[in-house]
Amino acid sequence: MLFIRLLFILALLANIGLYIYDRQNTPKVQHFKAVDNGVQKLMLLSELDVENTIWEESETQDPDHRKTEEVFNQECYSVGVFNAKSEIQPVLDMLKGDVIKIRTRKVISTQEAGYLVFIPALKSREEALKVGRQLSQNDINDYYVVTGGENENTISLGWYRNRQNADDRLQALLARGFNAEKQIRVEQWPEFWLDYAIASDKRANVGDISDLNPDVSINQVECNW
Repeated sequence: MLFIRLLFILALLANIGLYIYDRQNTPKVQHFKAVDNGVQKLMLLSELDVENTIWEESETQDPDHRKTEEVFNQECYSVGVFNAKSEIQPVLDMLKGDVIKIRTRKVISTQEAGYLVFIPALKSREEALKVGRQLSQNDINDYYVVTGGENENTISLGWYRNRQNADDRLQALLARGFNAEKQIRVEQWPEFWLDYAIASDKRANVGDISDLNPDVSINQVECNW
């Protein structure tokens, strides 16, 4: 029995010794850097976010001198309107080799698209029909009682593209004692612009943007971005 215990203890000590030896002789893993210290990581133009500044010329060994030169020698332009973001890419590819910096902007444009004249929703269907009969008695027959949805029991009195026509209709209804209102219908859509800054002596190197997209305009703007 004592002999078995000694064998067990010796086996245990042997395993502990092997574990310590293996830990001490494990080769160290070397971690390599993609670039040397002080060197910026390379980023492809296609990887950058085109919603912001997408490319900017790198700093030289004399950044103060470069910034001073840029202030006096750079010119800035805004190109647009592009109807889709994909339309910008050909112009971007042409410009990015010559510009100091370049970016795209997304602008939401808004315009009045029409005017609705209506009587706000009544408390019940019966009240809406009653007002409808009153309109008919005043020779106003071009109305519609909304029968469902969030505007149920509203009385529509027409859509108008022209503001003056809508105002005339509204005033005529108010003059006859009807609680009419006017609502403006608004349309929104995205527009895209491309802004770039370029050194004055490189402006002649830029190709004709209108050859790529004849529908856009090129306007010189202040370099405040």
